[in-house]
Amino acid sequence: MKISFFWLVIIFFVIVVACKKDNSGGLNIKIKSISSNIVPANGSLQVILDFTDNGGNAIDSIYMKKIRVNQDTLAPDNIKLDTFYLIPPSYPGKTKGQIQLDLDYQGYLIYAISPPQIDSTHFESDSLIIKFAAKDVAGHKSDTASTGLVVIQRTQ
Repeated sequence: MKISFFWLVIIFFVIVVACKKDNSGGLNIKIKSISSNIVPANGSLQVILDFTDNGGNAIDSIYMKKIRVNQDTLAPDNIKLDTFYLIPPSYPGKTKGQIQLDLDYQGYLIYAISPPQIDSTHFESDSLIIKFAAKDVAGHKSDTASTGLVVIQRTQ
């Protein structure tokens, strides 16, 4: 009985070590705040990311992906660009800090080119989850940080 318990512990330890993500550069981001979960038509969204980079390498790009979670699907020709690479300000040598992203309505937030119409005057909002990841100049990549549900209200 003691021998099988011993092997169970060894197997568990091997699985834990094997499944651990190698983040040797130590680049991590997390969302500190977002300005609102509901963005009015033609509004903007401010996202503040906290970062730590144990190597002290400057972050050279932020990857942003919008995921539309509405139940209605959109035709492929009715979808705006959903993936962006943003260039943050330079801050050489810092191992901790914040990056502020100001996302404007037309450029970064709306998903449907022409949103589905609900009635003669109302259009379906874009319900999004926005994911972010960072890459530093040494090529280290962070884990992904995701917002909760963000609703982008539409007038057309």
